[in-house]
Amino acid sequence: MPKVAGLRRVGSGHMSSVEIVPFEPEHAAGIARLCTTVQWPSLADPDIVLQVCTAPGSSAYTALVDGEVVGFAQALGDGVLQSHLSFLAVHPEHRRRGIARLLTVATFQATGTKRMDLITDEAEDFYETFQHKTMAGFRLYPGA
Repeated sequence: MPKVAGLRRVGSGHMSSVEIVPFEPEHAAGIARLCTTVQWPSLADPDIVLQVCTAPGSSAYTALVDGEVVGFAQALGDGVLQSHLSFLAVHPEHRRRGIARLLTVATFQATGTKRMDLITDEAEDFYETFQHKTMAGFRLYPGA
């Protein structure tokens, strides 16, 4: 999986680079911290992050600024037709700089699939900027 480089604007217009790189185990602790920041307790444990990002069929990318994790995305796919974007998070201090788009595109491309489904409860405006078809969806839980 290739690295993707991008730029983000910081402070008074200075440019600092962001690297979009394939997930590596050393990113797990930073992703867990990020997930705590964005209030995703299910991914607050680095061991769980490692399992999720390295699971069979998983494609995951990390956004790094000066070596620090500022975002990540993870999708599951069959490698041919269908994938699902399971997680996309960017640290609040690094949002609205194109990082989420870079992560989404890199992760989608890495799945090798023709389409990617997702659910969102707060980012409709962002996902509507991609070519898409809006559909209804459900999240099921064990014992339902």
